[in-house]
Amino acid sequence: MSKIAAWASGRGRTRVAAGPAPDRKRQQGAVYLLRLVGRWLALFTSTVLAVVVLSSCGGGGGTGGGGGNTCTVTGVTVSANPSTMTTGATSTFTATVNANASCSGAVTWSATPAGGTLTPSGNTATFMSTTPGTYSVTASSSADATKTGSASVTVTGTVACGTPNGTVVNHAANITASETWAGEGVTHMVPTSIGINGSAIVTVQPCALVALGQGASISVNANAKLLAAGTSNTRFVSFLRADINQPWGILRGTSATSLIELHWTLLQGGGAFGGQYNNPGIAVAGASYSSPPAPVLKVDNVIIESPQGVGVYLDANAAFTADSTGLLITGASGYAVMTTMMALGSLPSGTYTGNGIDEIFIIGPNANVFGDLTIHDRGIPVRIQTGSLRVAPAGTSTTPVTLTLEPGVVLKFPKSSPTTPGARVIFGSNGNSPNNVVGVLNAIGTPAKPIIFTSGEAVPAPGDWVGLWLNTASGSRLDNVVISYAGAFSGIVSNNCRPNNTPDDAALIVGDFETQYVPPANLITNSRIDNSASYGIDAIWQSGFFNDPNLTASNVFQNNARCAQTYNAVTPPGICPVQRGCTAN
Repeated sequence: MSKIAAWASGRGRTRVAAGPAPDRKRQQGAVYLLRLVGRWLALFTSTVLAVVVLSSCGGGGGTGGGGGNTCTVTGVTVSANPSTMTTGATSTFTATVNANASCSGAVTWSATPAGGTLTPSGNTATFMSTTPGTYSVTASSSADATKTGSASVTVTGTVACGTPNGTVVNHAANITASETWAGEGVTHMVPTSIGINGSAIVTVQPCALVALGQGASISVNANAKLLAAGTSNTRFVSFLRADINQPWGILRGTSATSLIELHWTLLQGGGAFGGQYNNPGIAVAGASYSSPPAPVLKVDNVIIESPQGVGVYLDANAAFTADSTGLLITGASGYAVMTTMMALGSLPSGTYTGNGIDEIFIIGPNANVFGDLTIHDRGIPVRIQTGSLRVAPAGTSTTPVTLTLEPGVVLKFPKSSPTTPGARVIFGSNGNSPNNVVGVLNAIGTPAKPIIFTSGEAVPAPGDWVGLWLNTASGSRLDNVVISYAGAFSGIVSNNCRPNNTPDDAALIVGDFETQYVPPANLITNSRIDNSASYGIDAIWQSGFFNDPNLTASNVFQNNARCAQTYNAVTPPGICPVQRGCTAN
């Protein structure tokens, strides 16, 4: 038997044949070497087996094929929203990694060519460029960089606001749910009239163009709202003719609960509506002629240019909102504004000239003032064509009503018919002392901007209108006021001490036939009454003395048919002087 065979059969013990000592040492060294080699062989064999086992079980990482937990990426998709935009705008890119569950879904981003700004945020990224061109944005899988996806965005140069960019959206049906009309040069075509109904809100973005067909109107109904959201004179909204030769209709608010809200907006070439509204650019309606004004129209830097008729029509006490400002109406073929009397005070600051008739026209059915009202100077006169105008509380109310006129206001009173004089403007009431209702006139002008009451006739003449009657008008005050061309037949018959056989006609009639209202001596100051067809002032209040008070001091009376002020009535049992009369001019 060989020595190796004997080692292998020795059950772990090595038997060595006897021999000389040097041979035994060599034999012992060989045995040690064999044992060491055996240990290496055992370790190597176990490692190989472990690798084989792991491989067969699908263990380990990597991107190669195989089953189990191996990560496999099959592709990356990228989308862009929007895919076309103007310079300075942003597009959002979204990446989706198509892979099995063991893979990371992360990506890295890049964009070509240079010239844009890419801002990654996980699997989305935003892109912006100030340079026109087409850009490709790529997402690469972090798990497998060989798998990528791309999307493109086209960046176009911005167009001047008010210029179409070629994109057209049609709006041919009524709107019942809120929606946004895109701006940036997009044209929104409204070929025929549509309504915004229910509680829908239509928001028109800056630099949108709304092109309306011949006679096409947008009506805002019920609780709906039309919002033109311009922001500046370079970022405005335009309502224009679809056909330059054919006017569109109107923006119309039909309810006291609807709202037309216009910011930095141009309305050009509308008004083809007809009917009672006199072809305006905008017409809105309130609740009723006897209801308080309803704020249903808001303007903020709005231009109404070249409507077929009037600029704005406020019906049934529809009104502007209190924060409205910056309205320009020009090129209207008719009046700048037609409005009820109670809504007159809501007219915002702005410019109302350059129209066919640079006036504000008061519509009916009456011009009564039944709640406090302030009339602002908007640079054009107010035309009030009526036989009678009363300033007093309505119904059973006894709360005094005040009409305030700001410096510069001009009220014109034309004849109510070719043969009938214009208005008798009555403040308060009479016949129920001491409980007459009170109407107050607060007219404080300035030397540079007096408040003017005058004829509305093309060629003014004395007696074109009746005049002002401060009936029961406690608290009234007039300063720097001009009253012209009044003094027509008033229908009043008093027991005052005016000259015999003369009527109670005057430009300014003061008193309630009783003692509830006796005017203060400074009722009217620094003012002028001219061209009256009768007296300047007819005093019909009762007082203990027949010329108490004398209201003529500090005032000017010119070209009147009779004297400046009649003697007032004397409180019984007093009697008028034998020489009834009045103060001289």
